[in-house]
Amino acid sequence: MDRIFFSKKRERERKRRRNKEISTYEGPDLISRLPDGVLGAIVTLLQPDEGARTAILSRRWRCVWRSASLNLDDGLKSLDLARNISLYDDWFRLPTFDTLQDLVLHFPMTPCHAELPASALSFASLRVLDLKRCSFPASCCGSLAVPCLTYLSLRGVSIAEELFHCMISNSPGIEAMVLDTNSGYRRLRLSLPRLSYLAVADNSLPCRKELEELVVEDAASLERLLLHERDNGMSVRIIGATKLKMIGYLATGFPIFVLDNSIFKSMVPVSLVEQFSTVKILALRMPNLPKLKVVIAYLKCFPCLEKLKIKFVRNRWTSLKDVVHCAPSAPVECLDHSLKIIVLQSYSGEKPHADFAKFFVKRARILEVMKFCVNAWSITPIWLEDQCRRLDMRTGPQAVLSFLLCLWATCPFGFGWKVLSLETTPS
Repeated sequence: MDRIFFSKKRERERKRRRNKEISTYEGPDLISRLPDGVLGAIVTLLQPDEGARTAILSRRWRCVWRSASLNLDDGLKSLDLARNISLYDDWFRLPTFDTLQDLVLHFPMTPCHAELPASALSFASLRVLDLKRCSFPASCCGSLAVPCLTYLSLRGVSIAEELFHCMISNSPGIEAMVLDTNSGYRRLRLSLPRLSYLAVADNSLPCRKELEELVVEDAASLERLLLHERDNGMSVRIIGATKLKMIGYLATGFPIFVLDNSIFKSMVPVSLVEQFSTVKILALRMPNLPKLKVVIAYLKCFPCLEKLKIKFVRNRWTSLKDVVHCAPSAPVECLDHSLKIIVLQSYSGEKPHADFAKFFVKRARILEVMKFCVNAWSITPIWLEDQCRRLDMRTGPQAVLSFLLCLWATCPFGFGWKVLSLETTPS
């Protein structure tokens, strides 16, 4: 007999018995066997009332809630800082917060940022500090010390320059830092040997310009550097970045950008002393009429580049000064050996953009993916056919060309949300 067939009745009976056995199965409680630190991390992810309920599960869980980090979620947004300053001060003085490690306070947008109580910055055990739309208390000047801090994020925060440098000098273990459109300081000098990620944005109006100069000394651990400016940004100097893997967005708004001994003025490379072979990702903000020679000059600085992102923007710099003498036919090492991904954001499909993209379609020998981020109302079948003709895809490399319909996010360091991808390959 080759096969055995069960009737439908017998099959249903077998499933019923199996489900009954599963529902009555009482095996070992594997979750409760996890270490206290893992269980505490799980409880921290719950809402406060849900975390408290875990204490009734068993004796094993009774002590977990008491020792786990307190998660107040985002409900504090409903408590206006200016009107409830005494309530916040009372909270931060509770013994529960003595070993606080993560502090995230995002306040709603108001005409004037209220001042944090000094007790909010008195935790020696603090490892993560993430503040948004508030002011640092002036009473902390000279005494602010967070020795265990590893992550610092300040967005829309007012802090005095002296106080900021005091906090940085007393927090030598910072590994990641995000600074977005803050006020109170014009010059920022960082010397953090463990700093591996730095993101600095200044979206304030030119008449209210705050940050003018950024200097990173002893950048031996720096791997990712993200910069963003609206029109006229700060001068930037990075010293000793021997492990740098990602740089962006370099733009015309930065009057001077110095990377070790190489100098870029308003995005134009004017003094290229060395090549940066560690950099794998480069992001540029180009005027709407891009200069191919400037991009080629950048590519010569990064011979091992694997991913290139370019965002076309409309601003008062309608063109770049043509002072870089790099012929499009000149050999570029990364185009021949390493560049695999290219992303063009705010791509219009018009002749200046199409000619710019066509150069990379032809010259990047190992190109695998090229993405064109366009507005949702631009793409039509006729438009796609026209782009294939403009890019002359039949004679290019066998790369996948993707046209992405995007809705742009407000994050200055992001590319936006991908809604739809239309891919095509050379025929």
